Amino acid sequence: MNVSALFEAALTPFQAAARLVGLNPSVPQTYFFLVAAGFATLLFIHLYGDIVVLRRGRRTTGTIVGIDPGDDSPDRPIIRFRDTSGREFTFTSDLSCNDTTRRIGATVEVDYDPAKPSRVREAGRPIAKLLYIAVLTFIAGLPLTAIFVVK
Repeated sequence: MNVSALFEAALTPFQAAARLVGLNPSVPQTYFFLVAAGFATLLFIHLYGDIVVLRRGRRTTGTIVGIDPGDDSPDRPIIRFRDTSGREFTFTSDLSCNDTTRRIGATVEVDYDPAKPSRVREAGRPIAKLLYIAVLTFIAGLPLTAIFVVK
């Protein structure tokens, strides 16, 4: 059995489910839909964390303790902060370094969820955050648009 046949066999349950709701997708359309659904799930998880921090978050000051060089991604600051009870936490920001966050020892504002301090975001930088969300949305939406292009 070749790889194409295995791939099509793996997609068969999803195509059967699509036929149950009146759709008749091709193999590439089914694949692109599943890829888009995976990225959309990751986007939802990330946005959920942002919404929770926005609703019940507390703001505190963090210190840049390192730089995560990443593999193919931009450098991101590693930030340490203390919650209201004095416990110390360290996280790697989702945002890339800027002039301030590139310096070890620099202070930045962070927002965190007191119920789950590991749910933390670097505060401020609205343009960088908007760009980050736009890129995630584009990555999630690209395979979804391919569904309508591929026959």
